[in-house]
Amino acid sequence: MSHEVIALIRRKCKSLVRIAATVLVACGHRLLDLLGLGKNGANLHAASQTMIISSTLRQLDGMTTMSERAYLYWYAKCIYGGKGSIVDLGCWLGSTTIAMAMGLGGNHRLADNRLIYSYDEFIWRSYMDSRAKGTVLEGKYSPGDSFLDEFERRVSPWRQYVKPCPGDLAKVGWCGAPIEFLLIDAMKSWAAATGVVQKFFPALMPGVSLILHQDFAHWFTAWIHPIHYRFRQYFEPVYDVPSSGSMVFQLAREIPPELMQQEWSPGQFSDQEVDAAFAYSLDIVRPEKRANIVAAKAMYFVYSTKLDRAKQEIEDAHARGYRFDSDLAFAARRIDEELARLSGSGAK
Repeated sequence: MSHEVIALIRRKCKSLVRIAATVLVACGHRLLDLLGLGKNGANLHAASQTMIISSTLRQLDGMTTMSERAYLYWYAKCIYGGKGSIVDLGCWLGSTTIAMAMGLGGNHRLADNRLIYSYDEFIWRSYMDSRAKGTVLEGKYSPGDSFLDEFERRVSPWRQYVKPCPGDLAKVGWCGAPIEFLLIDAMKSWAAATGVVQKFFPALMPGVSLILHQDFAHWFTAWIHPIHYRFRQYFEPVYDVPSSGSMVFQLAREIPPELMQQEWSPGQFSDQEVDAAFAYSLDIVRPEKRANIVAAKAMYFVYSTKLDRAKQEIEDAHARGYRFDSDLAFAARRIDEELARLSGSGAK
């Protein structure tokens, strides 16, 4: 069989796949309407996963899963009401922003407010090299370089829906306008978490606004859990995005201003409150994410320099049968490294 014939067959197959995907999505939308699942509530959020078959979403590069991109696209197209802005904190190369921009392009209910404010330092870090390996970005940037040009290039087909906001988000801040959807992938430290809460939470609208914690089930960002636990009476869980670290909450009632202006640090939380915070998080996530929450709890005690307690959390995870082909492996390795470092330095 000639190369020309093979190429023709491949093109035909790709065309058939695109047609089939379009038909499946259309049928899925119609079925949801007929069953009354596409109106409101958790079912509307869960319907987002019909979009995992989208070839365009699959082609997006970034530190996101296909289920997250599907949710963000679906949210912007089918849920977002235009009562406030969409804010993306930590957009990196734009996979989150582009997914939402694609959705906004198909949201014909909106006359205005079709804009995503995309925050990032847009400064290349060494850990990003591994993510760029094998792609056109490999070797393009060195640590300290700006990659805003690459973000701009990638979002260019949807540029009318995107406003880049380069810089430290705590310093750039927010204009004060209402925020309807706040995607949080920037709580990478206690200080960053303080900045997000102080600068952006005051713009959330009770009964309307959603926040998506992209690192809710991630071993590294342990501070998210005790901080969110302090806000638990104001935020209600709405949707646990499958196959990801993301969790969506809705602001149910107004947050006291003094709670939003605190400087968050580990010294504010007793071990008993930390236990309660992680127990709360374990209770609201899917079973397959619980190992990652346990890993985050162990890391909380690493950051608090309580390595004996951190080691105990890992041992307890083993005893409870948690799988270590999860974030628990990263946390266990980090704890062993810290213990070895202290042993080598003679610290007690």
